[in-house]
Amino acid sequence: MHSSCKLYFFDAQPFSVSPEFSRPELVAIIREQQKALLWLHIDTGPQKASKTTVASNSTLTKLAQGAYQRGVTLFELFCDPEILCEESAELNSNYAQCARALLKTLWRNRDFLKILVEVRQKKLSEVIRLSAPSKKTKNQTPIIPSRIYCTILSRLLGSLDEIERDLDTVLDAYRQERVATLHAPDNLSPKKLCLHRDIQLEKVRKVMRKRGWEHASLRAFIAGDLSLIQFKLMNLVIAFSGMRIGEARILPLKGVLEEVDHGGTVHYVINGYTHKLNGGRKKPANWVTSREGYRAILLAERISSAVLDVFKDYIPGTEDDALLFCTLDNPYKKAEAPTLYNRLSAKLIPSICPIVTQPDIDELNAMELERSWLSDGIKVGSPWPLTFHQYRRSLSVYAHRSGMVSLPALKGQLQHITDEMRAYYSDGFCRAVNLVFDKNHFSHEWGAAKAESSFLAYSMVVLFSDDDLVGPVSGRGAERMEKVVCSRSRRDTLKLFRDGKLAYKETVLGGCTALGACDHTPLEPIPWDCVEKDCSNAVVFGNRLGMLIKTQEALVVTLAKEDQGSVEHRLEADHLRMLLTARQRFVRAE
Repeated sequence: MHSSCKLYFFDAQPFSVSPEFSRPELVAIIREQQKALLWLHIDTGPQKASKTTVASNSTLTKLAQGAYQRGVTLFELFCDPEILCEESAELNSNYAQCARALLKTLWRNRDFLKILVEVRQKKLSEVIRLSAPSKKTKNQTPIIPSRIYCTILSRLLGSLDEIERDLDTVLDAYRQERVATLHAPDNLSPKKLCLHRDIQLEKVRKVMRKRGWEHASLRAFIAGDLSLIQFKLMNLVIAFSGMRIGEARILPLKGVLEEVDHGGTVHYVINGYTHKLNGGRKKPANWVTSREGYRAILLAERISSAVLDVFKDYIPGTEDDALLFCTLDNPYKKAEAPTLYNRLSAKLIPSICPIVTQPDIDELNAMELERSWLSDGIKVGSPWPLTFHQYRRSLSVYAHRSGMVSLPALKGQLQHITDEMRAYYSDGFCRAVNLVFDKNHFSHEWGAAKAESSFLAYSMVVLFSDDDLVGPVSGRGAERMEKVVCSRSRRDTLKLFRDGKLAYKETVLGGCTALGACDHTPLEPIPWDCVEKDCSNAVVFGNRLGMLIKTQEALVVTLAKEDQGSVEHRLEADHLRMLLTARQRFVRAE
């Protein structure tokens, strides 16, 4: 099969270089050098994909433009460390990788290209590596939009109930199917072995037919069923802990879960290992999880314990070596990464990921400026392209909004993620319980997400909100924020959030713009103290205030009928007066 691509070589535009550097023959020289180097690069080693060739040529064109503006040839640019350093700083990470490969081609063919100066390939390659942005500076993993995030978590939790109901049946079938072969007499012929299995597994077949098995391999059907259950549990653990997929794959079976009593409340700690940023060496690590993560781990323990029980006399190893998410053929072996990624795309995404809509794209655009989502596979009308790392980043961002999580639906989904857990993952995590996390722990990503989550909250409910939904926006905090951002672009506004000069989090009445800790006493869900004293950080949505007033009026009328003059009646009546006074104050301000 043949494929074609068009290559566009360097062509200087008028006035793209100052007259003092202009050399009439320079354009032709640079253009011919680009063609020569590209041809040699294409001709080196195995046949290159057209996409690789196009990327290499685009890199050369970019460097050719820099060479022309400096009044030097393309080869002179490649051989001068200072010029190459400055030009490499303008390359993205993909172009930088291509530039290093092209430099190697230049060095190998230096005699053929008649380069008279010394080409110090290793030094120049290091210059490119150090000067160009690394892949870490590329676009981050997309945040899962709030509606899609809620749906994914909801469907995963729904599957948790189903797994708890059916796991005994599937595990029993797994044990019987494996034992029927492992415990069969050694002297049986293949035909008698099949007959032996048929007798042993007659009941298992009846049960599996109810789960969809027909005439295919019974072992493959049971293994596929149980592997999918195991995979869903792994996704739940990742979603409700923030760990990486590589860390989930090596969670141990023994001692993986620990209960910690703090302040009269039980919290759940996952004990495992990480080798990220540790030179590839395995290092103990801990994560705090919710009740849902705890349930998922208990179910995963039952699966891995069943595998261990079946194979402990056949495969050498100890219980200490067994893994929580092991393969179904070996309790000491982790699942292969390609298998997990294939399972994610083929099995899980179709079952838990909703279709992307335009409001989802609008929400992403409000957060990530000047980014094409098509390159991430995100487009309207297609299922959300879930990846493992999206769980991690979305948890870190959403958990900052309104305390732990701000969107009401997310509060419902993550209600068991407690305030003490927030203390673990934010700056004060080490004070909540005596657990010390290292400098690479998820808490630091959690902290880095604060600016993004604050800007997202502010953008969605203040800058881009529906007036019919929110109503007029009032409050001294809103006035002060508007003065700051009215003359700034969204990019500049996001920078203010990142620099700690602006902050925003949602409240019952609207929002709060306090940069530090709130100095009003948060004794109740509704910030009566802020309403009464006209807090300078308050943002109030007219519709929310109106709905709250209607609810409060109904409550006062009910109390007046049933218990007039009581302490509760007087207190709620005072609260109603506060709200009515606040509405009058906001109307005058408008």
